[in-house]
Amino acid sequence: MSCKKDETKVVAGNGTAPALTSTALTTQLLKEENAAVNFGVFNWNASTFGFEGSVVSYTIQVDISGNSFKAPKEISAGTLLTKTVTVADINSISNQLKLTNNVAGKIDIRVKATISDKHPAAYSNALTYTITPYQIIIDYPSLYVPGAYQGWAPATASRISSVADDKSYEGYIYFPDAVNEFKITSAPNWDNIIYGTSAAGKIVAGSGDNLKITGAGYYQLKANTNALTYSALKTTWAVMGAATGNVETPMTYDTGTKVWTVTKALSAGTLKFRANGTDVLNYGSNATADGTLVEGGTAIPVTAGTYKITFNVSIPGNYVYSIVLQ
Repeated sequence: MSCKKDETKVVAGNGTAPALTSTALTTQLLKEENAAVNFGVFNWNASTFGFEGSVVSYTIQVDISGNSFKAPKEISAGTLLTKTVTVADINSISNQLKLTNNVAGKIDIRVKATISDKHPAAYSNALTYTITPYQIIIDYPSLYVPGAYQGWAPATASRISSVADDKSYEGYIYFPDAVNEFKITSAPNWDNIIYGTSAAGKIVAGSGDNLKITGAGYYQLKANTNALTYSALKTTWAVMGAATGNVETPMTYDTGTKVWTVTKALSAGTLKFRANGTDVLNYGSNATADGTLVEGGTAIPVTAGTYKITFNVSIPGNYVYSIVLQ
């Protein structure tokens, strides 16, 4: 005699799409001081795959609006049906997605439901948000520049920073007076190393006269505490490239916002920011042209249109630009 056992094999089916809702406001200006505040609470119903005992995991996906989630950034929610997302979460993702800081942009958010990486996922409806992300500031080693221009207060003085942490410091400062006197300190107080000067282009630790700059303007200030040298270059800024017809277009500096701006009709092409009418000191961007300024970097591509262009080197080591269609 022989015995035959019939087996029933249960195969998971296609998952049901979760229905996504949220408390998040559809338009939000993100601020660093609100980083820990809730951007919104996201809720969805359970997805089923027709397989009893299967464990469904959920992930919130975020991508640039209209990109069809081709390259989303993700926030895991585990097996929960709710997830609270903070301003810091969304801002970090916005920076990863290369949204321009301080400029409104749109993102899409949806939920992905899965039971394994070998089975097709189920996806919720997408919600669209208009957000204005903020720049995440990197705090590089810095020196402070107290002077008459700001009341000789190191705690509130402009800084110059060493991105490579190699004792070579750089920053941009607006000096408003015909003659501007200042010192350089190693901390935001008068209790540590104070640098003065003993000769043109030289700094000395612990003593020396006030450093001086003659003429109001926007200066690139450099100092090297190994070589004990400094330099100050007065700058005015403009945009130039194929997008401007290779004609230099001057920018205007705002002492309140500490930003250079110009509104300009551009042709399809590229542009750079350059100082003092030459290419000796110029900024482009990195390869992704994501709003980050790089000295001598890649020319920035644009399509034809009228744009508001900003150039911001007010935070040392964190130089950014924006080109926004008007």
